[in-house]
Amino acid sequence: MPHTSILRFGVTLVAALVLLIGLVTAAIFASRPQGQPVAEEFDRPVMAAQIEFLADAMRRNAERIAAHPQTLACFASGAADECQAQAANLYALNQDATVLFVTDGQRQLLPGFLPGETRRLLADPGPSGATATATFNLSVSHPVMDAAGRRLGFVIIEQSVPQLQRLFDTLPLPDAAAYAELQQAQAGDATMVLMRRGNQAVRRNAPPTLIALAGTPWQIAVWRPPSPAVESVAPYVLGWLVASLLVAVLVLGVLLSLRNRVSDNLRVLVKLTNDLRQQRLRADYPVTLAEFRAPLDTMLKLGKVMLGRQKEVTTQARLDHLSQVNNRRAFDEKQKELFASLKDGWAHSLLILDIDNFKQVNDTFGHEAGDQLIIKFGHALKTCLRNSDFIARLGGDEFCVLFPYTPLDRAQELAERLRTNMPESVELIPGVTQKLSWSGGLSEYSRDDHGENEALARADAALLEAKRSGRNATRVRAAA
Repeated sequence: MPHTSILRFGVTLVAALVLLIGLVTAAIFASRPQGQPVAEEFDRPVMAAQIEFLADAMRRNAERIAAHPQTLACFASGAADECQAQAANLYALNQDATVLFVTDGQRQLLPGFLPGETRRLLADPGPSGATATATFNLSVSHPVMDAAGRRLGFVIIEQSVPQLQRLFDTLPLPDAAAYAELQQAQAGDATMVLMRRGNQAVRRNAPPTLIALAGTPWQIAVWRPPSPAVESVAPYVLGWLVASLLVAVLVLGVLLSLRNRVSDNLRVLVKLTNDLRQQRLRADYPVTLAEFRAPLDTMLKLGKVMLGRQKEVTTQARLDHLSQVNNRRAFDEKQKELFASLKDGWAHSLLILDIDNFKQVNDTFGHEAGDQLIIKFGHALKTCLRNSDFIARLGGDEFCVLFPYTPLDRAQELAERLRTNMPESVELIPGVTQKLSWSGGLSEYSRDDHGENEALARADAALLEAKRSGRNATRVRAAA
């Protein structure tokens, strides 16, 4: 549902009332004697449809002839026998029109086609490919293309329109004082008048209505005398304007006063919403309208409950339930944050760790002992690393440490210090003590990486090297 405001509601109400006043005024005006009806708009004449149909038929005929295999053979070879045979066929099928083949570039007629006015017209066929002459001949050209898409020349169809004068004489004018011309486009913006009808004096008082004849260089221009002003309408229009102004001032004055008071109370609700987003609440949120007091009290109660639960959920959603370090989701968010800061010149490193012989502990002493090993390992990481280091469990016995704002050489020192400070063994279950060792892969984020996981992949490959080399070691793989 679209939102609205008090001011917009007021404008809408004013518009509706103004419209209602206008309808009442129009009804009163309609009950009075009316003058002569205004002439209807000049419809698109039948003449335009007939000429456009002829031009379109000529264009489609030229297109079919240009694509005909015998036409393509004539243009490709220029052989007299092929061109003359095709010319004879086209003359037989187009007795009312002249069909010409003209080569590209030199614009020379191919054998079998008689020269005519069309070669001159082809020099600038215009955007529609159609030209015309003052003798009312219509010429349409279409390019002939070979299989490779090269233009070989043009097929030109030239046909007279002897009925053009008769069609123009049947052109209906809107009224007796109107004037019409059949015009032909010339070079530039100039036009040539081919035919004219009606009162030419009207041209001085009104702009023409232009009707283009598609596919031809012709257009119909019609001038009509301007409609006389209806002086009797003025008192009704003035009365409608005065009444509308009074209604607008009254309605908008009341609604603006109400809008200011509502806005003040809405600002208090916005202040409460912003405080909830920042996870804080003020001692009081004063409102002046009684209608806002109950919703505000409800929002305050819900906000207090929501803040308490939000803190609890946020903490639990980012924590691994077993090791009590960050989970994979929190790791992905932190990694994306660090990767985005590389463009500012910062350096970050990461270390992937696998607990050595974890599967053997699980298989020998059971999953309870394996869980305890993960718990003790996570606790050892938190104890031996800096507060600024980000520790996460990626899954199983695989952990990852992010060293923010730490280059690779410094991260190597921190990894070795971690190995030195780790306890040598931990007690898993009563009577079972396990030697604590781990294998690690170290890498650094690079601004040349296409994504944040590329550094993670390098560290994972380094971890695999550490495992293959006998475990309990750290391998480094820098960016290429």
